[in-house]
Amino acid sequence: MTPDDKLIYARSFPVHVGVDTAKKTHVLVARGPDGRRTKAHKVPVCRAGFDAADGHLTALFPDVPRERMLVGLEFAGHHGFTFAHDLARRGYPIVNVLPSVTKKTKEIEDNSPLKTDAKDAALIAKLVGDGSFVRFPFLDDIYLELRLLATERQRLGCEATRFKNRLQGILDLAWPEYLEHFADLTHPTPIALLERWPLAQDLREAFPLLVRRVAKVASRNHYGAEKVDGLLASAHQSVALRQGTDVRRKEIQNLLKRWALVRQQIDEVEIALTARVERCPPAQALLSIPEIGAVCAATIIAELGTPDDFESPRQVLKLAGMNLIEKSSGMHRGRARQSKRGRPELRRQLFLLAGRWVHKGRGLYRPYYEALLSRNGGCKTKALCAVARKLVPLILHVAQTQEPFDRARWLDQRHRDSGAASDIPV
Repeated sequence: MTPDDKLIYARSFPVHVGVDTAKKTHVLVARGPDGRRTKAHKVPVCRAGFDAADGHLTALFPDVPRERMLVGLEFAGHHGFTFAHDLARRGYPIVNVLPSVTKKTKEIEDNSPLKTDAKDAALIAKLVGDGSFVRFPFLDDIYLELRLLATERQRLGCEATRFKNRLQGILDLAWPEYLEHFADLTHPTPIALLERWPLAQDLREAFPLLVRRVAKVASRNHYGAEKVDGLLASAHQSVALRQGTDVRRKEIQNLLKRWALVRQQIDEVEIALTARVERCPPAQALLSIPEIGAVCAATIIAELGTPDDFESPRQVLKLAGMNLIEKSSGMHRGRARQSKRGRPELRRQLFLLAGRWVHKGRGLYRPYYEALLSRNGGCKTKALCAVARKLVPLILHVAQTQEPFDRARWLDQRHRDSGAASDIPV
């Protein structure tokens, strides 16, 4: 919807309701056909409170059906989602007023920095009537499950990264030379060796043949005897702290157990994501695009919601916070940059996908990427963002039409005249 479309839509309702949500109590203010706003009504977060809120609205406007009352909620994190779904089940149309909009227009209301729940709810009701809202996404079960699983996958990934960083911090004191022998601490070999010998002094007391055997099994014969001998030599010459070894050993062992549990949970979530991607035609179609795997496809669809809700790739760019903005005034023209107001995980997935599409040797956008680098002074981040923006129309087209990606057709389109009509936008 354009701003004008939102205003026309809002004016088609005789009653506008604003709700300022919180953890235990929401505050509700309604504006009737006469333009006057009612006193604030508190809504406890419970069944009785939700029933009382419905009764309050129907008593205020007995001649207006629920379908003719537009309710806008300003969500405080996840608080308010239960109320929104309850109102939707009763027949109320629901929209979302962004907290940033309320914050920026708060002092316009009464030229005062006053901050109360009642004032916020009244302002939200006014913003709803003015069309200053966004659509609230009521998702089908498959899209909701994808979003929940993708969110869980992202949170578990953050926990795994924290465990890895914490382990590296401990090893800086307990075994500084250990990290020099492995390219990545997340690989099976360094983890298996640490589980058996957490400290340098533990490895010094171990039998070399046993160490080689553990490394051989964990690495599938990729970590050779020479590397093991180098690790043993560094353990004998380690500058690790020798105080508190028992506590450090136990801390590393406990950390490895928790890290292993998180990695196991990540694997389980990814299996569940893959199963649901197979049941979701838009996500399944995205798998045909090069460099998109099950987790990437599931995350993109989870962040987008229903692909058919989007009329233009520009809407996806804005949702991801990748729409370009600039601050210009008079003779001064500011630099165009991304707004970064939107869904950060969608922006992250598009950026990572762009990195795979410009990979040297296999990236389809590698020539375009190199041309961008030559024009912008070698700024890789800026070039990657441009490639990510170029991928959005293709992703949206495939998700909406569910047509598999055709590489030959895409390459043919890339070589057409830029002004020609296109079946697959790029």
